[in-house]
Parts: sequence; structure tokens; C-alpha cells
Amino acid sequence: MKSFYKVLILSGIVAGTITSVHAQSQNGATSKGEIAGKVTRTTNAPVEFATVTLLRAKDSVLVKGVLADIAGKYAFEGVPGGRYIVAAANMGLKKGFSQPFTLNGSPVNLPAIVLGEDARNLKAVDVTGKRPFIEQKADKMVVNVENSIVAAGGTALEVLQQSPGIQVDKDDNISMRGKNGVIIMIDGKVSNMSPQDIAMLLKNMPSSNIDQLELIANPSAKYDAAGNAGIINIKLKKNSNYGTNGSVNLGYAQGTLPKANGGLNLNYRSKKVNVYGSYNYNFNRNFEFLKIYRDNNEASGRTVFDQISNIDKKSRYHGAKVGLDYFLNKNHTVGVMFDMGDNKWAGDGISNTNIGNGVKLDSILNTTSDNDQRWKRQSYNFNYKGKLDTAGKELNIDLDYSRNTERSDNVLYSNYKDAVGEAMLRQDVTRAHQPSIINIKTFKLDYTHPLRHNDKFEAGVKFSWVDSDNNSRFDSLRKSGWEYDANRSNYFIYKENVNAAYINYSRQFKKLGVQAGLRAEQSNVTGTSVTIKKVNDITYLNFFPSVFFSYNASKDHQWGVSYSRRLQRPSYDDLNPFEFYIDRYTKGAGNPNLRPQFSNNFDLTYTFKSFLTAAVGYSHTKDMLSRILEPSVDEATGDTTIVTYKYMNVAKKDNVNLNLSAPYEITKWWKTFNTVSVFYNRFQTEVKGEVLDRSSGGFFGQTQHTFTLGKGYTTEAIFWYNSRQVAGEGLFEMEPMYALNLGFQKQILKKKGTIKLNVQDVFQTQRFRGNYHVTNRDIALKTGWDSRQVRLNFSYRFGNSNVKEARNRKTGLEDELNRVK
Repeated sequence: MKSFYKVLILSGIVAGTITSVHAQSQNGATSKGEIAGKVTRTTNAPVEFATVTLLRAKDSVLVKGVLADIAGKYAFEGVPGGRYIVAAANMGLKKGFSQPFTLNGSPVNLPAIVLGEDARNLKAVDVTGKRPFIEQKADKMVVNVENSIVAAGGTALEVLQQSPGIQVDKDDNISMRGKNGVIIMIDGKVSNMSPQDIAMLLKNMPSSNIDQLELIANPSAKYDAAGNAGIINIKLKKNSNYGTNGSVNLGYAQGTLPKANGGLNLNYRSKKVNVYGSYNYNFNRNFEFLKIYRDNNEASGRTVFDQISNIDKKSRYHGAKVGLDYFLNKNHTVGVMFDMGDNKWAGDGISNTNIGNGVKLDSILNTTSDNDQRWKRQSYNFNYKGKLDTAGKELNIDLDYSRNTERSDNVLYSNYKDAVGEAMLRQDVTRAHQPSIINIKTFKLDYTHPLRHNDKFEAGVKFSWVDSDNNSRFDSLRKSGWEYDANRSNYFIYKENVNAAYINYSRQFKKLGVQAGLRAEQSNVTGTSVTIKKVNDITYLNFFPSVFFSYNASKDHQWGVSYSRRLQRPSYDDLNPFEFYIDRYTKGAGNPNLRPQFSNNFDLTYTFKSFLTAAVGYSHTKDMLSRILEPSVDEATGDTTIVTYKYMNVAKKDNVNLNLSAPYEITKWWKTFNTVSVFYNRFQTEVKGEVLDRSSGGFFGQTQHTFTLGKGYTTEAIFWYNSRQVAGEGLFEMEPMYALNLGFQKQILKKKGTIKLNVQDVFQTQRFRGNYHVTNRDIALKTGWDSRQVRLNFSYRFGNSNVKEARNRKTGLEDELNRVK
């Protein structure tokens, strides 16, 4: 009940603030008159969503700006008396102006402003309008994926690996500028899935579906407080005018094993309705090898494990999305959207481990594993967007429901043989059945209220409810048959309610821009381990301020300073105390005692002539979440040579980073983009009573070169290098990694079709190697996968290429689904 009263208080604060600001705005208004009109083409057809500006007649100084509606109509309200001109513009059309007129308090209805076709501009767009692969903007870096040949035929995850300042580690965890905890958004909607499911989704998303990646290093208070490393927004391809259009893509890749993908996108738009949908299929067969060398020094003696494992992985993914937007009128739109994913995954593993004392071989452990997994996601969204007046007041409401189900079955066969691999010493067979259901419901409201003097006020609330039901049953094979294993089995129920509210204020002075915000989040969490009858019940309230300053010293020099406080909550699965065995001596486990991690982030950016961008950042993270190899004991046998790989709250982490990026046109046919990220990380924690204090510098560099050969031919080369460093995931001392990617492109079928051929990881150098030391254990690890591939991709666009785009919705399922596994 207390949490309910807190929700009412938070809602009341936001509602009261909105009412107060609205009243002040109305009382201080200087409304003198209204100006209205329409923008048309030479054919008298309306110019939808044209940009319309009100200019002072004597010196053309901008007074106000609005967007025309779908019928080409516009209106300016609250305009002081005076003499004005109205200008209208739209891409591909000549700019148009009204005749000068005088406003003296009475409404003014202007004749239609007619915009003629601009053949010169259309030609220029066709010839020079191609966006560079990477663009640096004031608040973010934009990666234009569609214009990359190397990215063609690949996946979204592979495109991220090629993006500046982004690294993807051996476990598919994504980091930005050396910091973990990145939030992934798709079309402004946070994907709301665990890092593992995010990786699965991005692996199965064809790069041909992606238009842009937006890399946002320091988000404002408007976003969920979760995520201490920033946001990556994946913008999918959209359409732009009335009618129907679409695209189809087919791809095939051959590494050591085959891969294939295909997809279809369709969009229909009329005056009142926009209907859109997509379907994607991905088949991926991959292998992974893993080499682990463990040297354990116990009081009873030394034991050395030399393990080699190979896994053959197969996955088939079906994904579909369908949505409808209905335009009630020019200012109010309602929409519904359904999104689903269905993935089947299977992995067959073989592992051989030589066991001895470092001098003499004592025994050999042979392990085989059969793993099957089925993951399904169904998400529903209802949304409303309303423009409350021509001054820019706007209201957005989202209702969301998501159901995620997963079924995982695996069988582990282990047998021990003597030193020559002949006589059988012992045999173990274990099976596991682990179903999981996660239901998520959210309500989100966002309100925007422009004020005088270019001020803007934003406020909103969000409520989320999560129920997670996880049952893990282990059985061991005995002479009498399968027997229930109580030491490993567990039934875990997790419930979470998060209530949030935020306010955000921004103002633009002549050269100085200021934005400040505050977000409050109250969390109510209950984790119940039914099997061991243990309940963890936690309630906490936290505040997350953010401040941003931008300063345009001149057209060639721009500066920015920002600060924000963020958090990252543990995923639902990582809170689950389940255990699973990789082999007899290596297991993974959840940790119900995990706490959220909190970070304070500072950034200073400088841009020179929109060419060179430099950014210096510092972050301090408390209770950092990281998977650590922890010495463990088998409760059934008392064996002390086991290690458990699980998430823990690392005591603290400090990160300092410097990032430089610059595009450069060497000649008209040779363009390059180069980026460098230098960072320093320090980790301090305690594992089994031993204090770990590890630090290192790191370096990531990437250079991309694009060559335009004429007649529709283009080639591209990308090389990246990641230096030796202490990895945030697992605190391994990681060895350097690097790769070279090459690509070739040809436009066909009157430029509606494109063929792209590329080779990924030409020299097969993407291999993770690392070392780890804790207490009396030394571990050396090496892993690799099917990274060298030759890929062929074909895409074709059909229909009306000017169909208006579907709305870019950001739903309420934000932080929650990011934590689903």
C-alpha cells in the first residue's frame, strides 16, 4: 500500500507541475492574432508536412515555425501585431513565399503558397544526396548502415562491431567507449531484453533492414535511468508518401558452415491510415571452439585441467511485425502494433579434459552435451499521439504488454577414463528441463510544453509490472533410472514494480544551450526461491539528475558538457539462483543477492568544422555488475576444484576515455572515416576474501575507406584493432584482437536493385584470448568462431518510393525487456 501512495504522490507532482506551467504560459501570453493558410503544389495537391516559417518583413528574422498538416494547412497563433512574410519549403520543391502583410489583431487567412517542382534540386539529391557511412552530430554519432557495403548480407550485431567506439566481446556483450551496460533501442523503442536475448535478436536481424544507428553517449532524464554506457538506437528503414511500397532482400553466407537470410517489408499509406508490416527469416549455423587451461593449487596438492571443447550451433529465427496508425485528424493519431519473434536453437558439444598434476596425466574427462532451446516473444502496443495546439504542446501515451516464454532442455554425458583413455573409471549423466515465463505490463505518458524565449518543458510518468516464473528441474541417471537432483533444482518467482516520473527543462540562448532534468524511480522487488523457501523483498527510491550545456562559439567551433546519473538493474535470469553445468568442473549460476549498479557520468565534447570530433569522458560506477569466475564447492561430492561463473556486484569501477573521430575526402572517389578510442579502466572487488584491484589502459581504432568507381560500382575496406586490456566482463586480461573486412557493390535494375559481395575477417583474426587469476587458481582461455565469411546479398525496392514513413514510435517497454533472458 505504501508503494501505491508513492505512485500517487509522484503522479500528483508531475500533474501539478504541468498545470502550473500551463497556467503561467497562458497568463503571460501576448496573443494578438492568428495567421492561417495552405501550401500546395502547382497541381493544387496539398504539400503534406511542409516546413512553414513566419518571418519579420523588414529583415526576414525568424519569428515562428510550424509543420503543415497532412492537408497542407498551417496556422500561427498568439502572434503580436506587425508586418510579416510566410515562407514554405519541402524537399524536391522550390521554396515559396507569401506577399508581405500586416497583422493588427484580426485573423489573417493567406492565399495558398504554391511550391513548384525543382528539377535542379532533385538532380542534386540524386547525384550528391548519398549520406556518408558515419556522421558526427552535436548530441550523437549516426552510422548510415544502408550505405555500407561491408555491412551488407550480415547482421545487426556485425554492423555494431564495425561502428566507432563499439565493442562486442566473446559473450556478445556490447560496450560503448569501454563501458558496459548499453541500452539497445529499435526505432526509439527500448528492446527490453537481456544481453543474451539482445545478442540473439541482433544476430538474426539482417543488416539490410537497418537504415541508421544512433550512438547516444549520455542520455537525458527523459529516458529510463537504466544503462550507464549510453544508448544505441537502431532505426529501421522507413517509407515516405501515399501509396504502397516495399523491399525484399535475400542473402547467403559461407564460412566453415553455411548461413542464409531473407526478408520482406511492406507499407501502405492513405490520407487516414498507415499500415505496415515486415517478416524476417534467418538461418545460422556456426561453430565455437573453447580452450581452457586451469591450474589449481590446493592444500592437498596441485591439479591441472587442460580442456578443449567444440560446439556446433544451429538456429532458425522467424520475426514479424505489423502495425496500424489511424489519423483521427491533423493533430491526433492512434496506433496499434504487434511484434513477435520465434527462435529455435540447438547446440551439440564435445569436450575433452586432461587431468593431472602438471607433470603426470591422471585421467581424462570426456563430455558431450545436447542442448535445445525454444524462445518466443509476443509484444502488443497501443499508442496515442496528440498535438494539443499549434504552439507545440504534445502528449504521448503508450500501453504495452509483452509475454516471453522460453523452454530449455539439455543432457550432459560425462565419463572418466584412465590416463591412456581406455579403462572406464566413472560415468555421470544429468538432464535439465528449464521452462520460463515472463510477463511485462507498462503504462507511459510523456508531455511536452514549449514556453516563451525558446524554452521547453517536458514531464512524464511510467509504471511497469513484471512477473517472472522460472522452474529448473535437474535429474541424475542412476541404476534404478532418473532420480530428482534436489541440490541443483529450484523454482524461482520474481515480481517487480517500478514507478517513475521525470521533469526536463531546456532553453536555447544565442550561443548557449541548457538542458536540465530530474528523474525519480521507486522500485518494489520480491524474489522467492520456492524450493529453498527463501524470500528477498526490497523497496528503494532513487533520483537521477542530468545536466547538459552546449556552446556554439562560432560556425567552426562547438562545445558540449554533460552530466548524468544512471543505474543498471540485474536481469531477471541473473537473479535466479539456478545452476547449470558446462562440464563437471565448470558451472554457471544466478545470484539472488544482486543489487543495481549506479554510475555518475561526465562528458566534454568538442567539434571543429563538423569534421573533427573529440570527446573526453569519466564515469564512476558503484556495485558494478560483472560475471566473475568464483572458486566453488560441489555440495554433493565436496569437490573443491569447481569454478562458478556468475554475476556479482564488483565493488567499484572507474573509467576515463578519450574519443576522436574524423571523416575526410581524399579525392572525389576516395573517402575515409577514422575513429580512435583510448580508455583507462580500474576494477576493485573482493572474491572469496581476496581483494582484486585490476586496471589497464585500452585502445580501439577503426579506419574505413570507400572508393567510388563509377557506373554504379563501389568498393569498401574496414580495418579495426582492439588492444590488450582488462575486460569488464569476467576481469580477464585480454589479448589484442583485430580484423579486416572488404566489400564490393553494384547497382542494377535502374538503381532499384543492389548486389553486394563482401568478405568478413579476411585473415580470421577475431579470436578472444585472456588470462585470469584468483586465490589459488590460474585460468587461460581462448575461444573462436566462424568469423571468416564470404557473403552475397541482393536487395530490391518496389512500389512508390515516396510513400510516407510509418510513425517512429517509442513504446513503454523500455528497461524491462532489456532484462529478459
